Amino acid sequence: MILRPFATILDRGFAAAGALALLAMGAVAFLDVAFRSANRPITGAYELTAVLVALTVFAALPGVTRRDEHVRAGILAALIRRHPALGLLLRLLRRLCLIAVFVYLAWALLRMGQSFHRAGDLAPFIDLPLAWVAWFGAASSLASAVCALFSRRGTGAELA
Repeated sequence: MILRPFATILDRGFAAAGALALLAMGAVAFLDVAFRSANRPITGAYELTAVLVALTVFAALPGVTRRDEHVRAGILAALIRRHPALGLLLRLLRRLCLIAVFVYLAWALLRMGQSFHRAGDLAPFIDLPLAWVAWFGAASSLASAVCALFSRRGTGAELA
């Protein structure tokens, strides 16, 4: 199926973006501490770090979803081992719920980004436009919905 390689490409692209955001966050933190010791803190370092954290979290979502690494409780593990068909049903239900949640999140973030764009919202100290952060989150949520279609838990997983 053509979407499975597409999900892998989405995962890798967002992983690269997340890695760059994480690298930038480390650089901002290091430089802010170094300059702060010389009484010259980076203006807006807190805001920039907040934006980079948001980018990192949103960038990680497609990969976490594709590898089926979301946090879950093993309450039904014993029941699933006794009734494998129940495991298949719950896996399908989980995928459908993930897709619904991610599509709704994408829609909400798209609307938020449009609102930020119309209002011209900027981060106060660094004058960074905020609309693109919401749009990145919307794109990540849509990519996560696609990845949910092909999510597969790795070997050694306790639940199907």
